[in-house]
Amino acid sequence: MDRVSLWPKLTGSNGTEPLLAMRLCRPFCLLVSLLVTLSKGLKLLEVGAPRTGTQSIHAALEILGLKSLHSGHNQSLRIPVCKYLFGNGSLADALSVLDGYDAAMDEPFMLIYEEVMAQIPEAKFLLTISNPESWYSNYVDLVQTDGGGWWFDLIPSYLQKCFDMASWNCSFTQPSEDTKKQCLENYAAHNARVQQIIPPDRLLVFNFSDGWSSLSHFLQLQIPNVDEFPYVDEASEKIHSRAALGEAILQAVSA
Repeated sequence: MDRVSLWPKLTGSNGTEPLLAMRLCRPFCLLVSLLVTLSKGLKLLEVGAPRTGTQSIHAALEILGLKSLHSGHNQSLRIPVCKYLFGNGSLADALSVLDGYDAAMDEPFMLIYEEVMAQIPEAKFLLTISNPESWYSNYVDLVQTDGGGWWFDLIPSYLQKCFDMASWNCSFTQPSEDTKKQCLENYAAHNARVQQIIPPDRLLVFNFSDGWSSLSHFLQLQIPNVDEFPYVDEASEKIHSRAALGEAILQAVSA
């Protein structure tokens, strides 16, 4: 029996409305539609920790013509991913944040690499790594110099885990030897697991000294006609200050 002869058995009484077919297809088709939409968009997930050069990577990708999402530039888009990771949010809501972007990075996006790897087969991954001690000292200096963390206790607990690597038991505001040890152990464990889980053909461990050549080759894009690879660190600017960050998050949560 071919599909033409089977079709009337799946239609309504007047033979014009495919009732059963629509009911059978609906959940499957919604899932397929979601995956197709996502696979057309995201090309790269940066899985390095914050403060490992993610802002520079963000700038480089935009020079390459990709639409890049950096969580430091759009605080509200953290919320569905944070809710999925640390609350009761859905994976579909978390992944929908990536719709329309070619690349994403920084906390908490760098934590959903397994989900992206499974749901978006075409996506590639980039890992930026800093010296652990330098990374930790850099983060402590940023947090303690910038200040403005009055808002932290006002946001939901699941969201508190999405800032300053609290999910790794890091405490940059009041560092101690114990919290530093836990933080650095989790930093190393993340970098090791990323390299263990993600296939080598989908992962680039990026060295900034390699500049444009390795990144462009990995993404199969032409090397741009610019003099130098970008170096960007806007964390001290007002738009990325902790006070401004807190105001943006509180507005997003209350919206």
